[in-house]
Amino acid sequence: MIGFEIVYRISGANIAWEAGKYFSLMIIGVGLVINQRKKIPWTFLFLLLLLLPALFLTKHTDPKEVRDMIVFNFTGPLSLVLSGMYFYKASVQKSTYINGLRFAFLPAFALIVVISLKSGLGGLQFTSVESNPDAAGGFGANQVSTALGWFLLLILLFRIRGIRISLYVWLDWIMITFLLIRGLVTLSRGGMMAAFISLFVAIMVLLMYERSFRIKTRRMMPYVIVGLFFMLGVVWYTNKLTNNFLLYRYMGVSTNELQTGIPADDKNYLTGRGDIMKGDFLAFQKYPIFGVGYGMAAKWHAVYYGRSAAAHTEYSRLLSEHGILGLIFIVIAFLGLPALFFHKLTGAVSRAFFAAFLLVSMLTMFHAAMRLAIPGILYGFSFMYSGLDRKNGLKG
Repeated sequence: MIGFEIVYRISGANIAWEAGKYFSLMIIGVGLVINQRKKIPWTFLFLLLLLLPALFLTKHTDPKEVRDMIVFNFTGPLSLVLSGMYFYKASVQKSTYINGLRFAFLPAFALIVVISLKSGLGGLQFTSVESNPDAAGGFGANQVSTALGWFLLLILLFRIRGIRISLYVWLDWIMITFLLIRGLVTLSRGGMMAAFISLFVAIMVLLMYERSFRIKTRRMMPYVIVGLFFMLGVVWYTNKLTNNFLLYRYMGVSTNELQTGIPADDKNYLTGRGDIMKGDFLAFQKYPIFGVGYGMAAKWHAVYYGRSAAAHTEYSRLLSEHGILGLIFIVIAFLGLPALFFHKLTGAVSRAFFAAFLLVSMLTMFHAAMRLAIPGILYGFSFMYSGLDRKNGLKG
């Protein structure tokens, strides 16, 4: 469902804008009822309680607006909490875990087809370094890049473990090529950078904790080098396709700098997110205890951003709309729990997959908040014991 969400949004087949989160929550809710756990993860119940006070602070003259403001901002954190409640320390066999991820990858084929039908590579025009909705199938480039980055991370994790995610190795590499090209041409950096940072950390974890992986990497070094050159070749081709705007985008060069040739005095790599975050911090300073309520931080964004923009960074939104309760949520959910769980995992592969899925979730929340179901569901999913290692998966 989290992979298919962006497909139906692009195709215009919306049942409801937040349908991806609704369906995911329904599935998890059924799972919580059917699979009654012996031990209740009380930490996630506490996190849920931290989210509730803000429900009573949202105000608007139109009741429908109040509902929309709450739904838009509450369903994301709710999916994170319930996903964590369902998956935390849940154990499955390796084959079940791998096949589940293969199933989760299937929407990647539909996404590539939909984007290609709506905007073929040959007809794309690049005239600025701004993110390109046309290259994203006529939809929000940031969200499309996020979904493509998730699929790319998933297939690359399979490849470094020598596992096919599709029926054939050659099909895996074709999908890697298409996902990389379509993700890069959106000129939206968040999704691609989140994927490659998460992959890099996963590889570092494997190199650090798995001796056999270090030996295998040295033995397979010629193939590793060929793979790296192949990826670089795809990036080079994509940059050429964009008339070098891809390179300028990742260098942080603005369109105005390119047109005038004059370097900007105030470089802004966050493309406006910094101003929105300043608005969030202002709201937090003004209402530090319980925050301003779901969706109420938008007017504070206008002070710095110039218009009433929705939050783009989940962490600053938690501070502005939940106050000190949001800060407690951040410390527990994004610092305490991950550090504790990583320490308890004993297998290198389990640690690598945990780090990759948790990081792509957290990095997505930084650049795209929780507009998609991907970060919330992946956060909880990362805490599941996968059976990927021969050893027992958890200490204690």
